Amino acid sequence: MKFASVIPRKDAFENALDHIIRELPQSIQWSNDGHWICFRPEELRLPAQGWKIHLSVIPVEGAELLRRITPVLSENEVQWKVVNSGLKLIEASNGSIPLPQTGKCVTIYARDEEQFLKLLELMHSCTGDLEGPAIPTDRAYLGSQCVFYRYGAFTDRFYYDRYSGAKVYAIQNPEGKLEEDQRTPGRYKPEWVSEPEELLRIQAMEKNRAASRHSDSNNNEFGIRNIRVRRVLKKSGKGGVFLISGTSYEQAVMKEAVYRMRVDGGGRSAHDYLDNEYRVLDLMKDTGVTPRPLDLFSTENNRYLILEYFESISLREYIHRRHVAADYNRADMHRMGIHILNMVQQCHDKGIVINDLTPNNIVVLTDGSVRLIDLELAYVRSDEDQADPLTGHTPGYVPRGREHSRRSSYADDLYALGGVFYYMASSIDPYLKYQQFHLEAAQDYLDHQSNTQLRGLGSLGIEIMSGGHVELSGIRETLIALLEQREVNSGESMDGLEKNECNMEPEEVLRQAERRVKTLYTSLDFNNPLQLFPENSMSKMFHPANFNFGWTGMIFGFNQLGQITQNRQYHQYAYEVLEWILTNHPYVPDETPVALYFGYGAVPWAMAETAERLNDPSLLRRAEDLALEITRDEPVQTNISHGAAGLGLMLLEIYRIGGRPELLARAEELGVYILEQEEQTDESLSLWKVKDKSDKKGHHSLGFSHGIAGIGYYLLALAERKGKEAYYSAVKRVVDTLDRTSHGGQNGVSLWPASPEKPDTLWVHWCNGSAGIGRFLMAAADILQDPLCTRLGLQAADAVAQATVFASFGQCHGIAGNGDFLLLANRKFPGRYETKLAEYTQSLYVLRSDPQEDIWMWPLEDMESFSPDYMTGYMGIYTFLLRRFYPSVASEPLVYSGFDYNREGEAYDANIHI
Repeated sequence: MKFASVIPRKDAFENALDHIIRELPQSIQWSNDGHWICFRPEELRLPAQGWKIHLSVIPVEGAELLRRITPVLSENEVQWKVVNSGLKLIEASNGSIPLPQTGKCVTIYARDEEQFLKLLELMHSCTGDLEGPAIPTDRAYLGSQCVFYRYGAFTDRFYYDRYSGAKVYAIQNPEGKLEEDQRTPGRYKPEWVSEPEELLRIQAMEKNRAASRHSDSNNNEFGIRNIRVRRVLKKSGKGGVFLISGTSYEQAVMKEAVYRMRVDGGGRSAHDYLDNEYRVLDLMKDTGVTPRPLDLFSTENNRYLILEYFESISLREYIHRRHVAADYNRADMHRMGIHILNMVQQCHDKGIVINDLTPNNIVVLTDGSVRLIDLELAYVRSDEDQADPLTGHTPGYVPRGREHSRRSSYADDLYALGGVFYYMASSIDPYLKYQQFHLEAAQDYLDHQSNTQLRGLGSLGIEIMSGGHVELSGIRETLIALLEQREVNSGESMDGLEKNECNMEPEEVLRQAERRVKTLYTSLDFNNPLQLFPENSMSKMFHPANFNFGWTGMIFGFNQLGQITQNRQYHQYAYEVLEWILTNHPYVPDETPVALYFGYGAVPWAMAETAERLNDPSLLRRAEDLALEITRDEPVQTNISHGAAGLGLMLLEIYRIGGRPELLARAEELGVYILEQEEQTDESLSLWKVKDKSDKKGHHSLGFSHGIAGIGYYLLALAERKGKEAYYSAVKRVVDTLDRTSHGGQNGVSLWPASPEKPDTLWVHWCNGSAGIGRFLMAAADILQDPLCTRLGLQAADAVAQATVFASFGQCHGIAGNGDFLLLANRKFPGRYETKLAEYTQSLYVLRSDPQEDIWMWPLEDMESFSPDYMTGYMGIYTFLLRRFYPSVASEPLVYSGFDYNREGEAYDANIHI
C-alpha cells in the first residue's frame, strides 16, 4: 500500500538501536514485535512474573540513555526491551498514548529479588542526571526522574473478562488464581506482594531527605486558593483538565502540565506549552473569543493554568449531532463559518498564529456562539523574545509534510480553516492518509452526496486546503456569497449520482472481492499456532476466534463468496480456517469467552454453515456438540453481542440446519433466562442491564448490539419458532419501550440514544442506533402485523437515509452496516432508499484505497490502517457490496433466517400499517 507521506530518515535514537544490534554478542538474541525490540540471553530463563524496572527519558536523551545502559545490561545477562523507534519514544512522553504506557522507554526484567536490587542501583548510578516524565503506574527509585519499578507479569499471561469478553492481562496470586495485572496510577504492586526490606529501608531514607529539603519551600498552592475539583474533564499522561471552584471563582477550568512531559529538542516541556497558552490568552482577553486567563502557578513540579469556564460542547460534537439528525440550517452553518473565520482574523490581528485550529479546539456555547480554546501551540509573531514555535498537530488539519514543522505562518491557519469547513460540511476529517490525492477524493465524496445543502461550504474548504485562497478576505467574500445563495434542493443532483454508480459494476465488485479473498488466503500462516494473520490493535484485545475482529468474521465472508460464485473452494477456505481455530484455540470451559460477537459463540454457527455448504455431516455434528457445550452454563449478559440473545440465535440457526431437538430446548432455556432478567422502571419501561466487570454495576442500552432491540429480535425469533405468548408479550413491551424512548427528528424520523442514561447521544448506526433498532422493528412488523412496529421501522430507516453523518466505512458504526439495513428496508419499501444506497456505493468507490492500487480496500476507523475484520475492516464492506449487487444469493451473517424474507421482498406499500 502506498502512502503519501515519506519515510523519515533515522534519528539519533534509531541509529543507536542499529549500533546495539550490530554489536550484539552472539549469546544474546533479539526480536522486534512492531513496538518493542527485545534482547534476551540465550540461556536465560525468567519466571512468569516478578519485579521489573522501567526507564523514562526525554526523547532528545534517548540515544545517550542507550549508550549508558547497554553495556551494563549485557554484562549482567539481563533480558530487556526498548521502544523500536524515535517516534514511539516521543509518543511515550507526549501524552498521546494510554496512561499505563506513559513514560516507559525501557523495560528490564529481574530474574530474582537479588538481581532486582542490584539492577536498581546500577541503573540509578549510570543514568545519573538523565530525566524523563514520571511513570504513573510505577514507584520512583530514590526520587529518580529516570528509574522506576513495579511488580507485574513478564509474559503475556491473560484471561478473558466474563462480562465483556475482553482480554485481561494477569498475574497469579498466592492461591494460584489469575487476577488482573492492574496498571493504574499509584498501584505499583499488588497487596499480597511484599517489597524487599532493603528497598523499603532505602526508600524511607530518601523520603525523609526529600521531606527535609522541601519542608520550608513547598507551599500548598491549592490550599491557598481554596481549589476544589468538581469534575475531571480529561486525563492523560501529560496532565489533566478539571472543572474546579476556588476563592476567586465559583466555576473555572484548571489545566495541568506534568513535569518533563512533552519535552522537545530545545528542552521545552509541557510547562512551556501552558506558559505559552497563558501568554496568548492574556493577549486575547479583551476580544471575547477565548477564555480569560485567571491564574498560573506551579506546585510539586507540575504547572497549572486556571481559566474561564463556559458551558459548551466541541464543534466536533456539535457537527456530529447535527449530521446524525440532519438537523441543520444551511444559512446557520455558513454564518457559523463566518464567525469562526472572524475568530481567526482577530487572532491574526494580534499577531497570533493559532497553529491548532480544529473542530476539537472550537467550542459552541449554549447560545450558538463559538469560542477558541486550547491555544498551547499558538505562536506570537510580534513577540521578538519568543522562541521558535512549539510543535504539535492534529492529523488532517496541517498540510502534508508540515506535521512536525515549527509552523509560524498564517497560511497554516488558512489550511486548518479549510479543514474545519470541510468537516462542518461532511462530518469527515480531511485525513485520508492512505490516499495519495486525498483532497481530490474528499471533493469526489462531496460531489456524490444526495444532500447538497453544505456542498458549497465543503468545496470551499477543499479550495482553501488546495491553496486557492491566500487571504482571509477572499474566504469571507465567498462565505457571504454562499450565505446569500438560494436554498439548494437536496434531491437536485441525484440523476448524476445514479448515473455515476456504474463506477461499481457488479462484475468488478465480484472480481475485486475474489482477488482480495484469494490474496488474503495465500497470506495465512497455518503453521503459526498463535497468529493466523497479522492482527490489528482491536483484535489483540479479544479472543482470536471472535466475530468482530477475528477469524469467524472472515469465515462468513469466505462462505458468502462461495454462495455467490458457486465455487466450493471458498467454502474449503472457511473449513481450513475453522480447523486452525479448533486445533490451536479449542474451547476451554470457564476460560474461553462465549459471546457471539466478542467470543467463541460464532464458531459453531460458522461450522454449521460451512458444513451445510460442503454437505459435511460430521462437521455439522461437531458444530451441534460445540453449540451445546458452550451454552451449558448460564450466561452473565442478556444481549446479542455478549450474552444469551446472541447465543440463542446461534442455537436456533444450527437447529434449522440439522434439526437436533436439544438445540431448540437450550435456546428456550436462554429465552426463559432473558425474561427473568427483565427490569421494569417506574415509567413501565422494559429494560435489561448491561453488566460491567462487577454485576453490582451496569447500564442500560436500547440498541441492537448491546441492548433491548437485539434482545427483542431474539425473543421474536423464539416466538416465531415456539409460538408462546410469553415471548410475544415481551416483544411488545420492547416495542413500547422503544416507542417511548425515541426522539423525533427532521421530517418525522425516529432516532434513539445509545443508552437512556445519556438521552442526548443519538446514533443511526447498526451497533446502537436506528439501523440496528430498525432491523428488529421491521421483523416485528412482519411477525406481529403491528402498525406501530411498521411506523417505527419506517421512521428508523428514514432516519438512516436522511442522516449525513460519516463515522467509518465498516459494519459496526459505518456505511456497510447502515447499508445492510437499508437493503432490507428497500425490499420492504421498494425504491424508497435506492438514492441513499447509490450514495453509499459511490462513497465507497471514491474513498477506496488509492486508485493507483489495483485492489480495493478500506481503512479501519483510524482512517489509515487496513485489516480484514468483518465489523470494522474491509471484509464486512465487501459483503455489503456483494449483497447490494447479488441480493438473491448473498445472505447476512448472524441473523435469524427463520423470518419470511420472501415476504420482505414483496412490493410493500409504503403506507401499509401506518
